[in-house]
Amino acid sequence: MTESSRRADAPLARALALASAALDDAPAGLLADFDGTLSPIVADPALARLTDGASGALTALVSRLAVVAIVTGRAPLDARRMTGVPGMLVAGNHGTELLEPDADAPILSPAASSVRAALDEALARLPQVAGVTVEHKGLSAAVHYRNAVDQDATRDRLMGALGRLGDGLELRHGRLSLELRPVGLGDKGVAARTIIKRFGLRGVVVMGDDVTDLDMFAAVAEMRAAGQIRGAIIGVGGGDAEVPPEVAGAADVLLASPADVARLLEALAGIG
Repeated sequence: MTESSRRADAPLARALALASAALDDAPAGLLADFDGTLSPIVADPALARLTDGASGALTALVSRLAVVAIVTGRAPLDARRMTGVPGMLVAGNHGTELLEPDADAPILSPAASSVRAALDEALARLPQVAGVTVEHKGLSAAVHYRNAVDQDATRDRLMGALGRLGDGLELRHGRLSLELRPVGLGDKGVAARTIIKRFGLRGVVVMGDDVTDLDMFAAVAEMRAAGQIRGAIIGVGGGDAEVPPEVAGAADVLLASPADVARLLEALAGIG
């Protein structure tokens, strides 16, 4: 093995050691973001799918752990369809909607109708811009400008068109996207705490790649510091310039890509 190969494998080995130790403290669970973590970032968000190797590993882990949950900005039913792994809990729309493994529809917040109205009004202000894709997810939305010719100018134009958001919404920057999210209905950190407490988890592995995952990282870090859980916080995208530096700063270890996440999951599941 070359020296460069050893350096590339070192984060994976550390992630495996940390994750294995956390999952040994039963009951244990895995909480993972989808886009950029379990799935490569793609030009058309509708075409995102699990990276090779992840499906079989997740299926095996569902049968072994107290819970495997996808905590994502996507609409819950879309996330379930894109993963295609039965038995997983989905916390969608940045953790504000829960979709149980055997449910046909997610549990909606009582304030969902007012948030949707404000979101519809905000999105109606956006101009038609080449290379921009709007992903309306019911209680949140992502405005992707990855395919625009001038990404910076397009981002600024979109932000100007959105202006001041209505009550109940906030704007956050994602990976070449603008994220419109509900305020006060919860976030990925609230979702992580809810899942950990609901299943009485003692060991937790959490994985993510973007600023919206920092709430989830912080929740696990705080509970770990308080001695409530044994946690492993794994960032993804060490080789991707789009990944915010805050992700690396908040993670125990940073994997290079979703492909390395699949390798980690396979090792945890005893596959390969």
